[in-house]
Amino acid sequence: MNKRLIFLLVLLLSVVLMFGCGSKTDKGDQIIPPPQEQGSDGADATGLTSFKTTDIYGEEQTQEIFSGYDLTLVNVWGTFCKPCLNEMPDLGELQKEYEPTGVNIVGIVVDVQDNDMQVIEDQRTLAQEIANTTGAGYPHLLVSTEMIEPVLSQFDAIPASFFVDGDGNIVSEFYIGSKSKDEWKSLIDETLANQK
Repeated sequence: MNKRLIFLLVLLLSVVLMFGCGSKTDKGDQIIPPPQEQGSDGADATGLTSFKTTDIYGEEQTQEIFSGYDLTLVNVWGTFCKPCLNEMPDLGELQKEYEPTGVNIVGIVVDVQDNDMQVIEDQRTLAQEIANTTGAGYPHLLVSTEMIEPVLSQFDAIPASFFVDGDGNIVSEFYIGSKSKDEWKSLIDETLANQK
């Protein structure tokens, strides 16, 4: 594995663990523009257009998880992050409400793997329990190296969320901090309207 990618992953996880998670009450909402620079391979770093990983249940997943949807809200979270966990029931409800309209929700959990990208089974079990108890029945992906440079290295607090199109291209800013169900509905409706 590329030493630079390992370093970026360790740095990302360290910063997230050090500074914790963001919410409107503790850090204020932040909006970060999407990445515009090129990735290390010279290709445009536009999002999650090519990756291979597993979900929290061990099922293989790729960027194909976005195909068939006009829009997907990607929510980056951690098992230790209270604002992350607090918004998950609303995200679960929104996924059920919006899926028939071509909108999906996908989570990426950042603290289920160690620095060598190996799964920590207790953490995976905890992530599964959280998804089940919060009603967040949408897919929850583990971090892969292909996600780090173009996306996950762009922010230093969670929850962090953004929208992608059916190919995994980022079509919004990064939203740092938790949001209410009504706030997410407004952002989903606005972003969906801009896609059409």
